[in-house]
Amino acid sequence: MLQILSFARSPYFLGATAIFCASCMNALIKGLSVHESVLVITAWRYTLGAVLVISLWFIFRPPLPGWSAVPFHVFRGFFQISAASLFFWSVTQIPLATAAALGLTGTLMIGPLAWLLLRESLKRDVVIGTLVGFAGALFIVNTETHLLSGDIRGPVLGYLAPIIASLCHALSVVLLRFRSQSEDPIVVAFFANTLPALYVLPVFFLIDIQPTVELFGGYVLAAFFGVSFWSLTTIAYAHAPAAKLAPMTYTQLIWAAIIGFFLFGELPGASMWSGAAVIVAACFYVIRSSNKDI
Repeated sequence: MLQILSFARSPYFLGATAIFCASCMNALIKGLSVHESVLVITAWRYTLGAVLVISLWFIFRPPLPGWSAVPFHVFRGFFQISAASLFFWSVTQIPLATAAALGLTGTLMIGPLAWLLLRESLKRDVVIGTLVGFAGALFIVNTETHLLSGDIRGPVLGYLAPIIASLCHALSVVLLRFRSQSEDPIVVAFFANTLPALYVLPVFFLIDIQPTVELFGGYVLAAFFGVSFWSLTTIAYAHAPAAKLAPMTYTQLIWAAIIGFFLFGELPGASMWSGAAVIVAACFYVIRSSNKDI
């Protein structure tokens, strides 16, 4: 029993559980989109998520930084809400597993963005791995849409959305490095689940929203899974190096494929898995290269 409890508290189990929660949230968004627009669903997810996190704060009372930190997190929250909205919309257009595979390109963008914004060193191997990874993403997009041939088929924007979402997420991660040495992980999770709600609050005043009990229950579940994802991820990364937890991220491909098949009848083809394999391999290569001594 003690071994089971110890494993349940390990950063690897927490990281894997976080990815499972993210996969469940994405599936809920896809299911809810049949009845409501992604804009409204996103507004509910972040507003209810903020309510949940604030309630937890009143219970546990973790320390929070001064007001000087708020403008920074509001600015970072813009990229976070943009990433979420774009990715949520993408799962309504393309299979869950495909969106998850293309979303992994965010890992490839962190190095170049850190070089551009933070003047961090950029190794040749990282550049090579990034280019290879994006080649895998382009292979998926082109196979599904015939984008390069000009004979375009399928929702091109739906396939490009998770890549753009990954760019916004990568920007959010790079910006977070400005505060990574000065803020507690709990504080980061608190802001990540509250301040982005400021961007979606106007939706409730501009659109007539009258959800049914069933829809509202779905919104609550989406908020719960979203808050769980951020909280578990934050705790996991506070107790283990990012490089060691990276493989947990790729389990989202498995969860997305399983959930997509059983709930939505989605069966990704060989081209998707081939492109995903290239992206994952490139991500591992980039992470390994980034952790080598310069």
